[in-house]
Amino acid sequence: MASKEQIEMVKNIIDKRDKGQKLQHIERIILTVFQEHADRIPTGFLFTEWIVNRYGYSCSEAAADPEKHSDAIVKFFEEFDYDVVFPGIETTVVEAEILGCTLKRPKDSNPQIVKEAITCERDVEELEEKVAALDGRTEGRMPVRLELFKQLVKKTKGEYAVIATPMQPLPVAIQILGYPLAVKWMKTKPLLMHRVVEACTQAAIKFAQAFKETGIHGITSIAAWNSVPNFRPEQLWEFDTPYLARMIQSASPLPFMHYYWGLHLLGDDWTRFLARQASTGTYIMTNLDPDPQQGPSRDLKTFRELANTFHKAYAVGVHTELFKEGTPEIIENRVKEYIKGLYPCKGGCMVVPCAIPQGSPVENVRAFIDALNKYGTFPINLNKLD
Repeated sequence: MASKEQIEMVKNIIDKRDKGQKLQHIERIILTVFQEHADRIPTGFLFTEWIVNRYGYSCSEAAADPEKHSDAIVKFFEEFDYDVVFPGIETTVVEAEILGCTLKRPKDSNPQIVKEAITCERDVEELEEKVAALDGRTEGRMPVRLELFKQLVKKTKGEYAVIATPMQPLPVAIQILGYPLAVKWMKTKPLLMHRVVEACTQAAIKFAQAFKETGIHGITSIAAWNSVPNFRPEQLWEFDTPYLARMIQSASPLPFMHYYWGLHLLGDDWTRFLARQASTGTYIMTNLDPDPQQGPSRDLKTFRELANTFHKAYAVGVHTELFKEGTPEIIENRVKEYIKGLYPCKGGCMVVPCAIPQGSPVENVRAFIDALNKYGTFPINLNKLD
């Protein structure tokens, strides 16, 4: 529940918007969190490989040096009109490494897990002991990650939302087990699987608390394993939803966003799936990859209405590969199509690239934000969209 100070802050931003004044980037995100519309549909994206490459750093160099990583992000904000980025290069494996996985670190891409941490029940006992002794601030690469967010809070001077990017419980559990063993234990040893996810939840809560202490404005849990292509909804509701809800609760009062892929695989049941996920306490509903697939989940009007029903902000993602393989004209038309599908875009709407792949032409990155400024400025002009 919003405090009196938060309510007053939102009211002041709305007054500023209604007077026709341009909002700060962080003000757009604040209105989105509170299910209000800004002066323009806000946008941001996951991962920062493209950003650090653009400003002269390799991924491994930026991952090891928060000063360089934050420097590249600030330069990106100065050059482009995006509202937020969710910093990540090694993000998806930091927790897995701390909990016992072995990694391979290529020079200019994300590290890969080459050896899982758990192969038998005895390993689960060792995991539980390790998590019980975990501090959350000092292990592995976590100090480097925490320093990055401290640097960003300082360098952006309150003009941009700084959103931390820890992993959430089930995806970390899948990483330290490996997908085949995780699936097997879900079916044959569910209680053992619950022990692993419980340990990962306790660790995730400690990591989230460490991020909170850096002065961040919110949390976006980066994950791909909590998705329908990998598990049935029933498996996610048992092994993901209740544990994720605890992590989200631990981060309160910070807003917390998580997201899913593969809604098209659910057919007409996709709305029921998203409604169930609203129970986690996330502030936003997401439909991050509707455009590569046809099907009911591309019904953006229904998606917007569902989010409004549950009093959630909502984000739709433009397909990642469009930024690398598409053209500025294609990207502009896709943004236009999405805004028309989400019209009138009230109640906390975001349109985002899922990520910007390395090697994407700069003109495509600029075309996206130019299209959002052209078609996504409030009041939305429906004639333009037609």
